[in-house]
Amino acid sequence: MWSSFTYHEPSIVQLLILSSWLYLLNLFGWISQHLLSAQLLGQILIGIIYGEPLAGWLDESWQEAFIAVGYLGLLLIVFEGGLSSSFNNVITLLPLSICIALTGILLPIGLSFILMPLASFSPLHAFAAGAALSSTSLGTSLSVLNPASVGFDLRQSKLGTALLSAAVLDDVVAFVLSNILGTLGQDSTGTSEIGKNVGRTIGVTIGIGIALIPCTRYALKPMYGALVDNQIKLNDAAWAGEPSFLGFMTLIFVGLIAATGFAGTSPLYGAYIAGLACAYLSDSTVRAGNSKSGYEQSEIGSADRLEHGTESCGEGQGPGHGEVEMVDFRLRRHKTFPGSPTPSTFGCTHQSLHISLSQPVIANQIEEGHNPSLRSSFEIYLTPILTYLLVPIFFGSIGYCIPFVPLWKGRIIWRGIIYAILMLLGKLACGIWLVVWIKPKRSTTRGGDVISFSSSWKGAVFLGSAMVARGEIGLLISQIAYNTHTPLLKEDEFLIVNWGIILCTIIGPLSVGWTIRRWGRGIMDGGWD
Repeated sequence: MWSSFTYHEPSIVQLLILSSWLYLLNLFGWISQHLLSAQLLGQILIGIIYGEPLAGWLDESWQEAFIAVGYLGLLLIVFEGGLSSSFNNVITLLPLSICIALTGILLPIGLSFILMPLASFSPLHAFAAGAALSSTSLGTSLSVLNPASVGFDLRQSKLGTALLSAAVLDDVVAFVLSNILGTLGQDSTGTSEIGKNVGRTIGVTIGIGIALIPCTRYALKPMYGALVDNQIKLNDAAWAGEPSFLGFMTLIFVGLIAATGFAGTSPLYGAYIAGLACAYLSDSTVRAGNSKSGYEQSEIGSADRLEHGTESCGEGQGPGHGEVEMVDFRLRRHKTFPGSPTPSTFGCTHQSLHISLSQPVIANQIEEGHNPSLRSSFEIYLTPILTYLLVPIFFGSIGYCIPFVPLWKGRIIWRGIIYAILMLLGKLACGIWLVVWIKPKRSTTRGGDVISFSSSWKGAVFLGSAMVARGEIGLLISQIAYNTHTPLLKEDEFLIVNWGIILCTIIGPLSVGWTIRRWGRGIMDGGWD
């Protein structure tokens, strides 16, 4: 007996809820970005309103689906962070990143034991609270690093690299801690099982990271180089150019996520090192001169074919009034997403519009000086989906996972605020490493040579603020501790911990937005650009 899912038309109410949910996520994200420089806060608010905490308009099955879709968005955000980073900076700054990560883990755990006299926590429950607040929200960190948020690209700077690498290390340790808490909640005497889980996670994390280096250098790099060199032969294929690079990148992305997930470490770690591998391939190919390969000839040939086979697209012109206006043609290809100019803006004819839609790859390749790459394929095909769909859904799903109504109890509020302040200080202290790590520089003045220290305290404030938000990882660990067979957090304790997570997730992006508005590129003073 065969079976299938029964297809049925969604009701008008469902369609209205879904369409308004997606639209308001983007609208409130834009408003909060404009007012507060933190788009995620508006999206989390919409999640609270639409989800279980308040209105409950989203069905339970929808909320589960949005969590899965949003997590895919988080994986792509982390992958983009790795792809946009400088591989050399990651290796050079790894000791600094480890120091920042350890500070951001150990200080919140240590400060959480203040909960023992403050709110009558047991030592084990205080450790569980500290484990939840030791994490750093990767999604939030990468959101505040986005060039659209800060106005310039921090991700390839030394400051951005140190921040992102530390956040990834925090996530790996948080994954280990979640395994420990899950084991303790099932059997508080299962020390052998804890050791097994911790050892496996640490071993897999280090092993995959080490194994990826030779695999990328001796297997992926030749494959990518051959793909770049052979683009001239594939020029007439529908999947040539960016689509072929997107497919290659997808295989690396999916492969490393599957490898890390099944091996026993965080899939977010797999997404990040997949992005780093792709960044290394892109940078090494450019250094090797492959960007000047014969593929440029195919771009010129494609442009010639379009020029001879297409009518005009000049401003205010109709069919037959001259040759193709290549600039306008390129603008249409890259401005086909929400909020962008429509084809009619450029006075485009129906025939040229048809070509731009039926041959998007060729239209994309004819931009002057443009060579398809892994980074350009991500930007063209995945960035719009992330910006308008996956990222809003991700932060919206965080919103309806917050136990909003039970938080408003007097004895919970003041303890939660005090705990949030402690956790805020625990992550702000991470920025001290930027001041400690900097080396003295010799500068020449009229009075002779003097030793002066580069000003890096602005970057320290920025880095500490960007590490503050806990977001999705903190909520996950706190719910693991609360929902285990032997709860490691009682109800009031769970709510106090959530106050810390929520306030830090709000204050962190607001602080980052303030530092950017106040100092701009000055946060990279001291050689952190």
